[in-house]
Amino acid sequence: MTQLMSNTSYLQGLLATGPNSSTPGPDWLQARREEARQQWLRAGLPTNTDEQWRFTDLSLLAETSFSIRHSAAAMAADGRPAGSDGAELVLINGKFSVQASRLPPAPVRVACLDQASGAELATFENLLGAQARPAHHGLIALNTANFSDVVLVEVPGGVAVEQPLNLVVHSVGAEPFASYPRILLKVGDNSSVTVVFSFTGPDNLTYLTNSVLETYVGAGSRVELVKIQREGTSSLHIGSDYAHLDKDVRFQSLSLNQGGLLVRNNVTVTLAGPGSEATLNGLSMTAGRQHVDNHTMLDHARDHCASHELYKSLLAGRSSGTFTGKILVRPGSQKTDAKQTSKSVLLSGQASMNSQPQLEIYADDVKCTHGSTNGPLDEEQLFYLRARGLAYNQARAMLTVAFAADVLARVWQPALRGTLEDLVVAELHRLEREEF
Repeated sequence: MTQLMSNTSYLQGLLATGPNSSTPGPDWLQARREEARQQWLRAGLPTNTDEQWRFTDLSLLAETSFSIRHSAAAMAADGRPAGSDGAELVLINGKFSVQASRLPPAPVRVACLDQASGAELATFENLLGAQARPAHHGLIALNTANFSDVVLVEVPGGVAVEQPLNLVVHSVGAEPFASYPRILLKVGDNSSVTVVFSFTGPDNLTYLTNSVLETYVGAGSRVELVKIQREGTSSLHIGSDYAHLDKDVRFQSLSLNQGGLLVRNNVTVTLAGPGSEATLNGLSMTAGRQHVDNHTMLDHARDHCASHELYKSLLAGRSSGTFTGKILVRPGSQKTDAKQTSKSVLLSGQASMNSQPQLEIYADDVKCTHGSTNGPLDEEQLFYLRARGLAYNQARAMLTVAFAADVLARVWQPALRGTLEDLVVAELHRLEREEF
């Protein structure tokens, strides 16, 4: 299988265009695509011999022949995915759909690379790939070589966006296919916004969503990103999310994982300005043979920055999970305050979890801690609740809801928090039906 994952003909087959094919777009874009194609052909799919991917087996991806051409009729017939009120931007198979979207009011701006020109095109040139580089891993190279368009959401400086901006990334097809969403989020100085990313797709169909998000946050801004991953039951989801924070930024993200057969979330946040604070939260709920891998990097590149990280997992059935979190404190990044916590509850004797918290520190005036716990529900707590009249399933449900609650309590927007709580309660009912 390792040989297949690096086989040239297989790797070439996943490219939208060959190395000698013409690529539309400006010269700089063609050059970046060609660089990404060559990197993909060199690197291929990560294997479990790579330490960063040791617990995530991508052989299912290598065994599947994915189409990179999508049926326009199927996309049109699928219509507009159900979403929430307010502004909603819809990507279908990685392509922005104006007809299915509700654009946000000015001054928030939405632009697409294939229609950009002049100064707008220069913005794409400056931001695209500045953080997500093809050399980081093969799947970023594959996304860069294959994306059909790039969507830019820009919040100007001094703007407070009251309602969350919803961005739906929807996949649709009748045979195994791959889509490559590429999104840029630029927030100016002294602004505030919450952006909700929802990933959805069909059940009982093997498909790949390989998405890349690059976020740029200006000085003094307040930004919250919420990712709701509810892909189909047989899907593969690879997400690579980057954020670059200027000085005095308050940044928070939440990754809520419910769907997908194989899921890998790469989250990299660079605290590039002094006085910034980043909070990364995650909640994964898995059953059956699902596998969710959360891989995070908090890069403290400047002094007087703080980071807080809390990732939790509830695993039922034969599901498995991985958490690999790294805190990097660079030379000169004094007065760093970083905390990292991973907690997992195994609801089945056949579920498994691998946790690897890491600290890499090159400064001496810092406070950095990490901790990890994996295990079943507390028997004493179960006994306590049952002794007061609760049935076993009721006691178990109460403990699992409480376990998830403190992650959701961190969400800034009250209405959004309530929506997420409803999603989590519904998902916990699915876990309760698992045999364990």
